[in-house]
Amino acid sequence: MNRFALTRPIPRLLLCGALALLPLVTAWNLAVAPSREIKIGPKLGGVTLEAPVTMSWSSLRDGSLQKAVASRLTEAITFRPLLIRLNNEIRFELFGALTAPQVVSGRKGQLIGQNYLDEYCSRTEDRGATLAAATIPKLRAIQDYYSERGSVFVYIVSPSKAAHLPEHFLDRLSCPSTPAARAQLVPQYVNALRDSGINVLDGAGLIHALKGRYEVDLFPQGGEHWNDLGGALVVSALVKEINAQAGREIVPPFTFTYTLSRPTGGADRELADLLNVFFPPLGYLTPKVNYVQSTPCEQGGARTLDAAIVGSSFGHLPASILIEHNCLSALNLYYYARLGRFGGVPYRELQRNPGDNDLAALRNVKLMMIEENESLIGRSSYVDEMLRIVGR
Repeated sequence: MNRFALTRPIPRLLLCGALALLPLVTAWNLAVAPSREIKIGPKLGGVTLEAPVTMSWSSLRDGSLQKAVASRLTEAITFRPLLIRLNNEIRFELFGALTAPQVVSGRKGQLIGQNYLDEYCSRTEDRGATLAAATIPKLRAIQDYYSERGSVFVYIVSPSKAAHLPEHFLDRLSCPSTPAARAQLVPQYVNALRDSGINVLDGAGLIHALKGRYEVDLFPQGGEHWNDLGGALVVSALVKEINAQAGREIVPPFTFTYTLSRPTGGADRELADLLNVFFPPLGYLTPKVNYVQSTPCEQGGARTLDAAIVGSSFGHLPASILIEHNCLSALNLYYYARLGRFGGVPYRELQRNPGDNDLAALRNVKLMMIEENESLIGRSSYVDEMLRIVGR
């Protein structure tokens, strides 16, 4: 008699029990809130837009109902995160393939979003002048509104990684624009705004001019937004511009030092995390900034200054620095105007999808900033939203 004969049914029963539980766990995941779902494996990076399940004859005929149901069932499978990472890891390690949509790999492990490359390679001669001509009347109207009320207004141009480190990517794709067209866009645009009297801080030009000055680039290898050092440099320049426009110091400046370490989270590894592999490529250094305030926040009036930024994803880092290290405790970032309101310490989302009544608060702020990335200058819908808010 086989001495293992009595023990064989036990693992079989355990396996059968586990298999029987899978549909029950999937049903649980379909029924409960995302925070209570049972998933095995590290949480996946990125956001999945869930298609609504609409019960109708039209959705059944066009197949959208079936697709939505299939998507919901797939998302609910408990082993899904584990299996996705396993598949992605094999493809990445063996073939260098990226499964994250719209993420492009360049030389030396550099990652970037496809949309930034598309914009960079579509620039044409005199595009900056054309964009400036269309946006100057809008910015002047907004600036005049705040100036008439004794408030400070600054327009900020933030940099694009594609424009800062093009040498890592241009040999990987067709880039029909000319070097001259790519290089002239921001200076041409900014100079036209300045000539028209717009209070503009050229954060893009500042960052690009500092290329090669530091041990690390001002964009992380595994991310597409500026790193902490780039943010500190631009905010330092922004504070000088604000105080110059105010004619006195209303925002206390800071000095800073930095150290280099491996990326631990946030923008330093945002695209590397989107790869959803077990071992993301994080073998690079990023700067960690140590700030020294010129004046303790308790001794000044900056913490009660009503301030706001309306901007893109590049506005998050300046907003958090201004709040935490320039004493602007009351500052709020309105992300694309209507997507969310951010602020506080620690910096976080305070409100989702602010409405008209919430945005009306922007009419009375004493410090108003609008940020646009160079990849979208003159084309952001939130500039038109600001015109509507101030009634111009």
